[in-house]
Amino acid sequence: MSDEQPRRPDPTRVGDQPALRTASGSNWLVWGGVTTVIVAAVMVLMAIRAPGIGWPALVLVVVLFTAMVVLRNAVRPQRARLVTLAVLDLGIVVVGLVAVLAVLYSTPTG
Repeated sequence: MSDEQPRRPDPTRVGDQPALRTASGSNWLVWGGVTTVIVAAVMVLMAIRAPGIGWPALVLVVVLFTAMVVLRNAVRPQRARLVTLAVLDLGIVVVGLVAVLAVLYSTPTG
């Protein structure tokens, strides 16, 4: 027996999930699209109350999703592409959360 056996993926590790190892990237585009629609709807509604935060956040969300689509078709190494798509999808959520918190804490209460 050799100590140099190939490491088998551990399905309990986040980095070994099929969505980050063997997927085509289409699943990330679907979830990215769903995330974009939800966050964009919130940003449009929020832009009514705080246009200085809502509209730029909406533009950034659309840019991130566009980057996902371009990246899915331009980058070939599978793991790098899948991880980057996951990070961009997370970025869409983070932009939405930061924008909502910014409006929440910048609005005077009373």
